[in-house]
Amino acid sequence: MTDSFEKELAVAMRAAREASARIVELEGPDVQVRFKGRDDPVTAADEASTQVILAHLRREFPGDCVLIEERGDDPARIGAERVWIVDPLDGTREFIDRIPEYCVMIGLVSGGEPVLGVVHIPLSGRAFWGVLGVGARMEDPDGRQTPLGLTQPGSIEDMRLTVSRSHRAERITRAMQLLGIGAEVPSGSVGVKVSRIVTGQADIYLHLGPGIKLWDACAPDAIMRAAGGVMTDPAGRPIDYTARSVHCPIGLLATAGAHHRAVVDRISLLVRELEQATPVG
Repeated sequence: MTDSFEKELAVAMRAAREASARIVELEGPDVQVRFKGRDDPVTAADEASTQVILAHLRREFPGDCVLIEERGDDPARIGAERVWIVDPLDGTREFIDRIPEYCVMIGLVSGGEPVLGVVHIPLSGRAFWGVLGVGARMEDPDGRQTPLGLTQPGSIEDMRLTVSRSHRAERITRAMQLLGIGAEVPSGSVGVKVSRIVTGQADIYLHLGPGIKLWDACAPDAIMRAAGGVMTDPAGRPIDYTARSVHCPIGLLATAGAHHRAVVDRISLLVRELEQATPVG
């Protein structure tokens, strides 16, 4: 990887900051909520963030495809060299409940590989970004940057699992038993969960189920890779950003890397059960 993606990172950071500012303006006790699917809320803040990000990407990179949650899938992305994959407001339920664990996520896939990711936390103004081959950083609102690196727990049993605050599933309890993990760190969005790992507050993120989509995975995946970690599905397979479906059928697994394969092996029974209920592909 020789391209540092300097312009892409600058544009993604600018778009994420502006989108976050719009989200904060719209937060409050009277936020209007509608549901686009079962247990899938959307608000005016989702739409406002979408408009901001699309304006930046279409102006600066008119030849690139964009897959953004609130606009659905774009068939043109299949086979495209570059695709921006965006979640304009990851953690809408936390936003509605006024829990400061939601974020803006912008990722770039080049040649089928997630090469750049930005996660911006609106209320704190803090951003996490990663560029494959360049590295990963945490950026404070004043512009100060801190390099991100991952610590390797001594064993799987030493790991702290970051779990969903709003979608805690019984499968996760079973997974923790199989892994021998007792420590959990409740968090909101996928982006926030990954930020916990790259800042040393947690060691593993596991989602077992069909709810994850490409826009949930892309930016966090790029950041994990740039920081030296690993993100796959729970069976250990890389996320396929060129797939026709936007769904990640059995979920996500992110770790610092050293015990990733061993984690996959220990939860294999759960994964087989899940794949039988929700066939991959």
